[in-house]
Amino acid sequence: MAYSLTWLPDALRKAGLKIAEQPGWIDRGLGPMGEIRGVICHHTGTKAYDRTMPTLRMLVEGVVQAGGKVLPGPLAQLGLGRDGTFHIIAAGRCNHAGKGEWRGITTGNTSFIGIEAENDGAGEKWPEVQLDAYRRGVGAILKHIGASADYCCGHKEFALPKGRKNDPANIDMADFRARVASLMAGTGVVSNPVIPAKDSQARPTLRRGDKGEAVRVLQSGLGINADGVFGAGTEAAVRDFQRKHNLVPDGIVGPKSWLALPNAQVAVGLAANPAEPAPAKPATPRTLAWGVKVSSAFRDRVFSICADLKVDPDYLMACMAFESGRTFSPSVQNAAGSGAVGLIQFMPTTAGSLGTTSDALVEMTAEDQLLYVHKYFTPFRGRLSTLADVYMAILWPAAVGKADSHGLFVKDGPKPRQYLQNKGLDVNADGIVTKAEAAGKVAALLDEGRKAANLWKAD
Repeated sequence: MAYSLTWLPDALRKAGLKIAEQPGWIDRGLGPMGEIRGVICHHTGTKAYDRTMPTLRMLVEGVVQAGGKVLPGPLAQLGLGRDGTFHIIAAGRCNHAGKGEWRGITTGNTSFIGIEAENDGAGEKWPEVQLDAYRRGVGAILKHIGASADYCCGHKEFALPKGRKNDPANIDMADFRARVASLMAGTGVVSNPVIPAKDSQARPTLRRGDKGEAVRVLQSGLGINADGVFGAGTEAAVRDFQRKHNLVPDGIVGPKSWLALPNAQVAVGLAANPAEPAPAKPATPRTLAWGVKVSSAFRDRVFSICADLKVDPDYLMACMAFESGRTFSPSVQNAAGSGAVGLIQFMPTTAGSLGTTSDALVEMTAEDQLLYVHKYFTPFRGRLSTLADVYMAILWPAAVGKADSHGLFVKDGPKPRQYLQNKGLDVNADGIVTKAEAAGKVAALLDEGRKAANLWKAD
């Protein structure tokens, strides 16, 4: 079921904040919310300083507490990364408040939206970009629900008995509320510094939505398809590049990002959106199997990837639905313990060959992880004309282009163990798992994804 907080992304976007919607967030929650009265601010207590949102998976799934007690997720509606990005986790009730009281309200989980901000809680300095987003995000939520800044509190202020919690550590909540009140009144100062429109070499600051030759130069420098359109895929590539170069991974290419890009020379004075028309964009498909289960940014990225790979978008969605157990979660793990993770169940060795790690993949947003789905499939560009071939690229690449009757796993063959591991796919029990049989369950998910309840249709 869809829960009530579906307005969260729009409220945060209107405040100019960066957001990343987690797959399934609209239907995620421990139950419905009550009347929303305010916001409780937390810190995660995480020490993975090289990562912007390392607790994302935990916030979605829950945590094992001291003594082995399990606190089921979701643990907050919002996660706030060190880079100032809000991760939308749940639209329903979450386990974030515990026993407590603020302004006479004792129903913390049903009355307050929880924000878990990445910080070790033990002296880590809060990045200004994160603090600025924290204040603006809280203000945007309070403004939407018609509450004053007084209805924002720290977990340390809400929790009972007093002293039970210290989060968010090293934030003076009285000062925090005063700054939020100023922002809500339109008199506050947005402290996140404005990125200059151009750098010292007149290279324009670029962000999602920009088009033109400067974007093509950027894309070439990143080693991705240079179509001159700064879309979802380009933004994901920029974030990945920024992380690897110890820059704030905000997806915006300003002076610092240009400086880190080798040989990215743009003609002086070249605008991001030149007067001449940009290349025509391919028509966006009007439907997408399983499209209602993912964010609009995810859908846009899938269309872009499939246009480049020359693949039917429905085929890729069906494969990801199968591999992720219909969750489209970047952090879903293989139930058999193989170590595979994510949208297409990347093995650790596969992750390494793509220039990343399993740990990094599970901490990405689903939209960002699609960058690595694209990288994985790129060697097969133009060769995946059938659903079976798309799935073979994941399961058994040597079978791409083979006939549907091609045998993948043979009981009496040289590697009988492979057959035993995949025996469940041998539909006719003849001792041979064919390509068609292996793809059968994916084909069923393609049909399921095209049903009205799962099919996205453009307005």
